[in-house]
Amino acid sequence: MNAPLPLLNVKDLVVRFRAAGMALPFAGARYINAVNGVSLAVAPGETLGIVGESGCGKSTLGRAILQLVDAQAGEVRFEDGLVSLRDKNSIARLRGQAAMIFQDPYGSLNPRIPVGEAIAEVLRVHDKAAPDAVPARVAELLRLVGLSTELAERRPHQLSGGQCQRVGIARALAIEPRLIIADECVAALDVSIQAQILNLLMELQRRMNLSLIFISHDLGVVRHLCRRVAVMYLGRIVEIGPTEQVFAAPKHPYTRALLAAVPDIDPDRPLAPPQLRGEPPSPQDLPTGCPFHPRCPHAQEVCAHGEAPALRPTERGDVACHFDLPPNAQQGEEP
Repeated sequence: MNAPLPLLNVKDLVVRFRAAGMALPFAGARYINAVNGVSLAVAPGETLGIVGESGCGKSTLGRAILQLVDAQAGEVRFEDGLVSLRDKNSIARLRGQAAMIFQDPYGSLNPRIPVGEAIAEVLRVHDKAAPDAVPARVAELLRLVGLSTELAERRPHQLSGGQCQRVGIARALAIEPRLIIADECVAALDVSIQAQILNLLMELQRRMNLSLIFISHDLGVVRHLCRRVAVMYLGRIVEIGPTEQVFAAPKHPYTRALLAAVPDIDPDRPLAPPQLRGEPPSPQDLPTGCPFHPRCPHAQEVCAHGEAPALRPTERGDVACHFDLPPNAQQGEEP
């Protein structure tokens, strides 16, 4: 049987921002390279995690998919239809079936209006309910995310962070989406509330067959929630594959370093030696060759002066590295 077509297909997406401040005379404008040629696909009902250090381009990628920021190159296809800023109807179709849950549960809601009205506004704009059916649908969405319907009259400052995030999820569900992009949506919450929100997302994903892109820096959360994971570094995907396989046998040195940095709760186990050296390069001045080579313990001449490695398939997913590292490669060993 043929595999189903991806719900979302992103190809060679590039996003650059002009750097703040005035350029020096005759020096020309300088740009921040936020997303550098990212390609990925998401199947119907799939959960894809995107992880990486702060500033690696995760959130910008999510916003660019929904056309909330402009991309300078590449393409986004939703249900095999091209989404383009030149075609407003294509953006309307995308946003009618795809929604975003933002990191800040308070900042993503209008403080001046009750949360029930924030959900009702989505229903009216996207024509998802008849005018006389809007209050009942708002109540249904609040119950769906585990909130009392009495909270509809409250404003965001009268709710807890977890309650506000549930309202954000209810607002995303109001358009009856096929795809949700969750951008660090539990990062600002207490651990106990994080677990509640994650369990809610998993339940909704199964019940509604949602496709979910979950953006996070928390590897444990991604492992718990996502079937596949993509690892980003300096705006590029350096490894992507089934979550358990990537976590069990990472192929890229950066993925290995991220996993090695996860704290171990065993007090008798010594801390692992650091696997990364230095700081990430500036996105305004990317290194030649492989963007990870200045920090890579396995870097060789080709890494610094050759072409930047593209994603290539392996038996456990795709990896952007010139070498096949042995399973037990440690810092300082030659590949």
